[in-house]
Amino acid sequence: MVQVSSSVTPHLETEAEREALNKVKVNSFSVVPAKVSPYGTVTATWDVTIPTDVPFDILLTLHEQEVGAKGSMTFRMANQSQSFTLRAVINDPPLPFAARILKTLTVVVNTTGCGDVPYPTSAVTGLLKDGMDQAFSSGDNFTLNDGGSTVTAGDAGLVDIHVPLTIEIPDWFDADMDVHIQLAISGADGHVFVAAPVVDPQVHWSLLSNLASLGCTDAIGLGMTKISYAFLERIVDNEVRPTVTQKLVDIVNLSLATLQNNDPDKRTFVMTTLIFTAERGLLITGCPQAA
Repeated sequence: MVQVSSSVTPHLETEAEREALNKVKVNSFSVVPAKVSPYGTVTATWDVTIPTDVPFDILLTLHEQEVGAKGSMTFRMANQSQSFTLRAVINDPPLPFAARILKTLTVVVNTTGCGDVPYPTSAVTGLLKDGMDQAFSSGDNFTLNDGGSTVTAGDAGLVDIHVPLTIEIPDWFDADMDVHIQLAISGADGHVFVAAPVVDPQVHWSLLSNLASLGCTDAIGLGMTKISYAFLERIVDNEVRPTVTQKLVDIVNLSLATLQNNDPDKRTFVMTTLIFTAERGLLITGCPQAA
């Protein structure tokens, strides 16, 4: 499927291209309904005649997607009004495409009933610290150091977490480890997303100089690194992210229930966005669900 980006500026078409595009005829084009609630659906229907007596292949695009000359397509609206543009396109590489806008229709999303529910930054950093301390306090081969984890909120949903641990090797030695985890928190269209773009264990070998004399420093280092990544992968993927996601989902559900209880018509609300920053804290926006 050909994707045509609206950010691409069409080149100055030739006279032959212009004449070909002008032969394209719009028999009908509609997008209904013209006004919807957030998460409502609209249906676009079109019927276009594309000339065959021209020396170019003319494509038809709707809402940045290539479509046939006749058909219909359903779109789910979020919380922003959108314009649906029907274009006739000549794609003639290596030149940029030449295009003619056939028709544009705008669908308005009614957000007058939407509401925001704010929470302080500590609502997230606190639950993250509790979750981290709990996840890293029950290991068989490591111990969470005094003070536990530190959680620092950043911008664009990023959270930096440092977990100080001691790795315990029975009848051998202990090693200090600082685990750096970065989480990315966001939410949209009723879904909460928690990713872990950074998981970095930094191991400090307290007895490395003594072990060097045994001629096995590389083996020890490699073994400890494998152990570190193995339990970190298991803990972060199987415990930390699911736990954090569920706790945020609980907060979202509580927020939506609050919006519904405060709504005169007791409509059902759905989360449209979840934004978390150090400056603004946690902000959940909910809108009435389309009937």
